Amino acid sequence: MNLNLVRQFCRESEPLAVRRTETADRRIADYLVPVNAVGDRHPTIALLGVPQDEGVRRNGGRVGAAAAPAAIRRALAKLTASIGTAMLPENTTILDCGDVRTEGLSLEEIHRRQQEVVGALLDAGLVVIVLGGGHDVALPNGRALGARSQRLGIVNVDAHLDVRPPTLEGTHSGSPFRELIEDATCRVEQLVEFGIHAFSASAHHVRYVLERGYVVWTLEQIRRQTLASSLEQVVGSLVECGGIHFSLDMDALASAYAPGVSAPASDGFRPDEVATIIERIVALPACRIVDIVEVNPRTDTDERTARLAAYFAALMIWTIAHRTVCR
Repeated sequence: MNLNLVRQFCRESEPLAVRRTETADRRIADYLVPVNAVGDRHPTIALLGVPQDEGVRRNGGRVGAAAAPAAIRRALAKLTASIGTAMLPENTTILDCGDVRTEGLSLEEIHRRQQEVVGALLDAGLVVIVLGGGHDVALPNGRALGARSQRLGIVNVDAHLDVRPPTLEGTHSGSPFRELIEDATCRVEQLVEFGIHAFSASAHHVRYVLERGYVVWTLEQIRRQTLASSLEQVVGSLVECGGIHFSLDMDALASAYAPGVSAPASDGFRPDEVATIIERIVALPACRIVDIVEVNPRTDTDERTARLAAYFAALMIWTIAHRTVCR
């Protein structure tokens, strides 16, 4: 496994010390292995942070998401590696790639570095979990997977469509999926916008998505049809996709559950609903990259949103590690 690009463009995350009184009390931190310590182990999952919120600033959002990868990692490390009596498989190794170096770089340069690192991890056969940062991190993620998939599928769980045009400054947190659609190298077979909130998406942006043959599921539609039924249709629409990118914007949840985000919403999914979505989509073998974005520790309450994002990251790890067949 060639990890030279990771070493070149990323810095190691802070050591994650977890207090415990029993040696058998295994936590997620026990499965995280820094790049320089991987040795002859064969990781199947990679964890990568992108600590920047320049795209949020360009989009007029509340900055602060640059601190999210560290906050999510701290909370993730403490979680037990078990559900009930079941444990993560003993051979599970999570390659902790640290954070993409962002100091003194433009957003475009950060994106280039991120795309190269993610591409190298995909080439090594890893499933990549990316902790943002603003939602613009989805652009280099999608480009990296799109360059390696004949038919790219994207599932965006979000209050917003994020298909705005770039501004005069360039890419921003509201433009990643438009840019992926219009990037000829990506070959987007399917884009599923899932959980879009009423009064949070302009009609002409909805038409933009629909006119290109893609799908918009509003929160109201999902509630009318039930989440289970909606997810069955989403999974059915992804069967022709060779690679799937799952993107979770934490503002898809109601602000009662996730107050610390760049653009909080009064309505939205409950945590158990998002967990069901993760278990259904991330279980698909074609799902090669996932990202969790828009956590804003600066506006969080008692680390509530960071801890919820960490729970979702742990569930993604669990789901990937227990994949068998496409459900």
